[in-house]
Formats: sequence, C-alpha cells, structure tokens
Amino acid sequence: MTTSPPRKRDGDQRRRELCDAGIQVLAEHGSRGLTHAQVDRCAKVPDGTASYYFRTRAALLRGVGDRVAQIDVANLRSLADRPHDPRAPFAHLAELTLMQAHGRGLMLNRARHELLLNAARDPELSGPAQGLVSEVIALTRTAIARLQPRITDPDLLDAQTSAVTTFIAGVFLRFVAGDQTFNDPGKLSRQLQAIAEAAAHEYGENN
Repeated sequence: MTTSPPRKRDGDQRRRELCDAGIQVLAEHGSRGLTHAQVDRCAKVPDGTASYYFRTRAALLRGVGDRVAQIDVANLRSLADRPHDPRAPFAHLAELTLMQAHGRGLMLNRARHELLLNAARDPELSGPAQGLVSEVIALTRTAIARLQPRITDPDLLDAQTSAVTTFIAGVFLRFVAGDQTFNDPGKLSRQLQAIAEAAAHEYGENN
C-alpha cells in the first residue's frame, strides 16, 4: 500500500484566510484589537500562524488592507461590467453604495474606515485605499458622462464627480455609525443624479 505525499499548504490561500479573519477583527474590535493572536483565534488556526505569515503588526495591517481593496475592486468591477440602464445612469453606484450597509459589506466598510485612520500614520496603507477611490471615481465619471452625453467639459465632469463621490463617502460613514437612512436603491440613484445636476448648475453660474 502506497501513501500519498503530504499535501503542500497553499501559502496564498492561507494568507487570504488570515486577512479575511483580520477584516472581521478590525470590524468588531477596531485597529487596536488587531493582533496576531486575535486573528489566529478568529481564523481558528494554531497559535503563531498569523505571525508566521505576517511577521509584524504593520505587515498584518498592510495585508488586511490589500485584501479589503482586492474585494472592493472585484465587487466594483462586477457591477461595472453589467449592462447599464440609460434611464438610471447611477443605478450601479447606488447598488455599490448600499452593499456597504449590511452583512459582509458593512464589515468591510468598518474595516476600511479603521484602515483609513491608520493610513494617516502609515503611508504604506494608503495605496490600497487609493486604488478603490480611483475605481469609484472612474465609475462615477462614466455614470455622469452617460447622463449628459453632450457635455464634454473635463472641469465640469471633475466638479460633478467630486460632489457625487464626496456624498457617497458620507453615506459609507453613516453606515459605519449604524445609520440606515439610505436603504432604497432607486431613491439613492435619483439623489446621486440630483447632486450631479446641482454641481453642473453651480459650475455654470461660476463660469
């Protein structure tokens, strides 16, 4: 009887599992609660596993930040690839925003805000966050361009995109605080459109 050789551990998969546990720890206990031991307990792995893959706490934070950005960008691109309804150009953005309100989306949202606070002290954490911001800005700009195809002024599009993304960031923060005021995707889509139109009106008055 022959025995199979021991199965080699997939290091990348184990890192993802540890980072997923780190996201949960960040969301539930804040950045001060993110320790190697706490991640080990959350991931249900032997003591010392997290410190083996992430030697320092800073490395663990960066790993979790990269994982949050990876999940965020995948979610965003899955929405961006869907067909767009010309009657509701902001529907995808509204759906993306509301994903942050409940369940795993809310957990990611809370973890992301903890990471952003730490990024102010550790510039290496700002990279993943900026990647998501860039993706959201691009999706917003596309939605605005669809709303007003005859307007090509890049400064106007920038002003509208800034207004809409600032509003979205505020909604994300309200979800973190437990505010569930925004829960209707159709209504939120119309609000985003109204903000873009108001920004266009203000821009026209100032130019």
